[in-house]
Amino acid sequence: ERSSFQGPAQPLFGPSVAHGAMADLPYDDAVDDYRRKNQIPVGDHLPLPEHTPQYSRTQSQAGSRAASKAASRMTSRPTSKPGSRGGSPKRTPHAGRSPRRSGKNDPAPLLEPQHETSADKPVNTAEVYIVPSSSGQQQGVDMEEGKKDDWDMPAIEISNPWDGDGMPGPLEWSGKWVFGGLINDCKRRLNPKTYLSDWTDAFTGGNFAMVAPATIFLFFACYAPALAFGALFDIATEGQVGIIEMVLSTAMCGVIYALFSGQPLTIMGATGPELAYTIVFYNICTQLGLEFLPARWWQGMWTALFTVMCAIFDWSALMKYVTVFTEEIFSSIVSVLEIAAALTAIINIFLSDRSIGTQLFSVILTAGTYVSCVKFRELRASDWFNKTWRKHISNYGVVIVIFFGTLITNLVVPAMGINDLQFLNVPESVRPTLTLSNGQPRPWMVDPSGIEKPFPFWGVFLACPFALGLTILGYLDQNLTEVIVNKKERLWKKSPGYHLDLFVCGAGMYPLLSLLGMPFTHAATVRSLAHVFALTIYETVTDAEGNRETVVVGMVEQRVTHLVVHLFMFVSLALTPVLRLVPQYLIIGIFLYLGMSSIRGNMMFTRMALWLTWDKDRWPDEDWVDALDTATIHKFTLLQFVCFAIIVILRYVGAGGAMPFLIAALVPVRLWIVPRLFDEKVCSVLDPMQ
Repeated sequence: ERSSFQGPAQPLFGPSVAHGAMADLPYDDAVDDYRRKNQIPVGDHLPLPEHTPQYSRTQSQAGSRAASKAASRMTSRPTSKPGSRGGSPKRTPHAGRSPRRSGKNDPAPLLEPQHETSADKPVNTAEVYIVPSSSGQQQGVDMEEGKKDDWDMPAIEISNPWDGDGMPGPLEWSGKWVFGGLINDCKRRLNPKTYLSDWTDAFTGGNFAMVAPATIFLFFACYAPALAFGALFDIATEGQVGIIEMVLSTAMCGVIYALFSGQPLTIMGATGPELAYTIVFYNICTQLGLEFLPARWWQGMWTALFTVMCAIFDWSALMKYVTVFTEEIFSSIVSVLEIAAALTAIINIFLSDRSIGTQLFSVILTAGTYVSCVKFRELRASDWFNKTWRKHISNYGVVIVIFFGTLITNLVVPAMGINDLQFLNVPESVRPTLTLSNGQPRPWMVDPSGIEKPFPFWGVFLACPFALGLTILGYLDQNLTEVIVNKKERLWKKSPGYHLDLFVCGAGMYPLLSLLGMPFTHAATVRSLAHVFALTIYETVTDAEGNRETVVVGMVEQRVTHLVVHLFMFVSLALTPVLRLVPQYLIIGIFLYLGMSSIRGNMMFTRMALWLTWDKDRWPDEDWVDALDTATIHKFTLLQFVCFAIIVILRYVGAGGAMPFLIAALVPVRLWIVPRLFDEKVCSVLDPMQ
């Protein structure tokens, strides 16, 4: 993470800070003012500050470029840098561009935590940040003692929490046939000293001032997607599972994960791939005359077994072969499947026998919800109210839209004479959604031998290959999210536990969800990043030139927020009668918003848009724009698009069961085919191996 450069203090942030739906997360109030005054949309790059250094484009400098990127977004005096290029205004290369961007996104409301720490707030985490010396070398500065006037201290590097513990890294092979990585994760994360600090750190050193608001914020950030996914599960499975099961699944998995996981800041929840694959499996069960919930019981148990095998055999170490090529395609598939699910629900309302008024009102409600959510997201860059109110209103915009959308609908619909509008299919009490032929709700415990008819023996083995596909999706969701969360630039003091987290999923959560007939949960990227950012400790510092910048000085690493948020979700089940008043298509609008938001920050879509952007001066300020010729960039993007299109098309022509295996096949495509089509320079710029 070291390079030679000249410039001001650089914040320690990895490239994932500008990722997907979280790309517009602000880190300094000055950014809000600058965006608002210059009418720059949230999520767009700010012009390069005059004092931000330039870098040579080598992979070894990725960390410094990522740090400079954060600096350019956080500076208090951003300005454009004039110049010329071929007779037209110069497109100054962005100093913070990183060739490695995560392509994995996940649906979640853009409820963004806002944090400000005062200079006198105790900082009980890693208290070093990086500044340049007069010789151009990065230097360490002691934040605790505030010695910022000695700019020529010995250079340091960002160390990993596991350095020096005598064990292989979390994503390295342990060297043992079985249980090696899992045992190492347990030693690092579940030893008495570390585990106890996971609970006490939330209440020491002034950390509770961050933990309390983060808990409230995160509850809404998790609850809104649970409602959205629950509504889609209910529609797709024709009432086999619904909102009650989704909320309970999220709550139970959250509590288990908070207690035993290796990275408790990762949030578990429903994801797009899980929804899409559940729909595929449900349709196959329907075609074969199988009861869905018993078949799901066997699929879940097989999935639990395969996931435990991944954990005990160190298979998380295979993540080193998953590059941004695969991540971007996987992210694109997730986004498109989510958007398609929302649009399918809209189309189905016109194919139904409901009244014209209901059809039109449902579409208007969906569109109005989507537009309202977008406007709340953009509120932060507007001139409305003051800075504090803009932040709070924007953070909870999705919740506000649900509340007022429900209120207005229940007031307007009776006056319009519409009596067949669809509302959320939520039982009057906390009971399973499915009602049996005898009029009674199904039992909570699913009988694997059949609920209303015998389950055939051959169905047990039919569920096995679909369980393997679900395992692949869960493996990718879990590990891709954790790789993003565990960037060492966040100054973690405690090690992650990739193998331990998979084991918790396979041995704890998946069997329980299968027994109860509930949707599976996986690591949700944007919700996890929201959790991380809400607990990141920032300090605003002034360098020798008088430039104010916000830098990361540590994390509040604890389990309390994760546990309390999901305990709140159990309590929220008392709102079941209220949820029955929420219009179904208001939640469809929320889901459409989540899907569209997940496209933002995906560089594959960014490069695809360049196919129609012929003026290169209008291209984004990215390293690959200057390092590679236009034809090469388009060819690489076309290859990604072809892989993406094949998987999506097969999903909708009856071969959806093969989707996880095709996604897994992207890894050998990157390892063996891409190097034959592109030289080493292209691969190192667009898709470096790490």
